[in-house]
Parts: sequence; C-alpha cells; structure tokens
Amino acid sequence: MDARGPSHAGQGPTHVRSMCKSVLRSSIMKLSWLAYAIDDERKLQGADVDTLEEYMEKAKMMLGKATRRLNVVYKQSKSNLMLYVVLFAIGLFTVVYVLKKLYRLGRWIV
Repeated sequence: MDARGPSHAGQGPTHVRSMCKSVLRSSIMKLSWLAYAIDDERKLQGADVDTLEEYMEKAKMMLGKATRRLNVVYKQSKSNLMLYVVLFAIGLFTVVYVLKKLYRLGRWIV
C-alpha cells in the first residue's frame, strides 16, 4: 500500500467513500442551484432587454414623427407666405392712404 490509499479500487474504509459521496452530492446540489439561479437571471435580463427594445422602437417612431413635422414647418417657412402677407398689408395700407388723400383733395376742390 502506498501513501495515496489502497491499491484496489473500491476497497478502503467505508466512511471515506460515504464522505466522498456526500461531498459530491452537495457539490452537485450547489451546481444545480447555481444553474437554476443563472437561468432565472438570464430570463430576467432577457425581459429587460426586450423592454428596452420596445422603448427604443417607440422612441424611434416618435423621433420620425417629430422629424416629419419639422420638415413640414421648414418647407412652410421656405415658402414666401410671410412675405406675401406683409406685402398685402403694406399694399392695403397704401391703398387706404391714397383713397383718404384723394377724398380730402376732392373735398378741397369742391
């Protein structure tokens, strides 16, 4: 017999084998609990990732809507609508001013 134990497999003190079995069983139980914990964590992180993807899609849609609105506003500001409104107001005031002056001139002549 050498320092490592008996030379025949399966022969040796019974308490050593039972202790090895209990250590192996406890290690297997710990590993199975760890595997369950890892699986639960994976599921939770997967749900979080799915939620984040949904929020990103919603944000992308909202950004697209805002971009379209800004493009519409930009195109409207590019048109000369404001210039036409100002020119119309100036022309209207000019016509009213000229008619008023002509009316006064007509009253002065008569």
